[in-house]
Amino acid sequence: MVITSWSLDRRWQRIRRPLAVLLIGVGALLLWSREHAPITTLPTVVATADVAVGDVVGPDDVEVVAWPAESRPPPAAADPATITGRRAASAIQAGEPLTDQRVIGPSLLATAGADSVAVSLPADPLSASGLVRPGDRVDVIGGRGAVLVSGAPVLTVSQETGTVLAVPASVAPNVVSAAGADAIALVLAQA
Repeated sequence: MVITSWSLDRRWQRIRRPLAVLLIGVGALLLWSREHAPITTLPTVVATADVAVGDVVGPDDVEVVAWPAESRPPPAAADPATITGRRAASAIQAGEPLTDQRVIGPSLLATAGADSVAVSLPADPLSASGLVRPGDRVDVIGGRGAVLVSGAPVLTVSQETGTVLAVPASVAPNVVSAAGADAIALVLAQA
């Protein structure tokens, strides 16, 4: 049997449509199986309502949802008891997954040291910029460039009301005095 170009064209025309249908079917099956693959989820505490900075997070402000594991922030809380009863360190939006760094409580001040006290400083350009967050460490600079506190942990930040720091009790009066005289600046310290 002699194979001519005409006979090859004829054979190709005969299998072309069934081959196209088969390829489309395989593609559709792959898309369907990908969409229906099981998604791994983890229990995650999320805010059910907006919570303003400084407000206490109540049981009605949070709920536990199944959050996709690949997009869940690693430090996200799974137990609402770790979040409720504590104050919001910054504004929290509804639907946001919550971490223990988004709220403050006695434990945040306790990590600063046994002799630490919380000191409130008025809003300054650094805290208003949004660069400083709870958990960061800052140096407090007084008048004439004197370092009053080095590496003070930030407890909470508000662009309107200022910053609350944990400072040693021995220097707290100096920090409060300098803050009252508007002779103070914060410098973001290296982590």
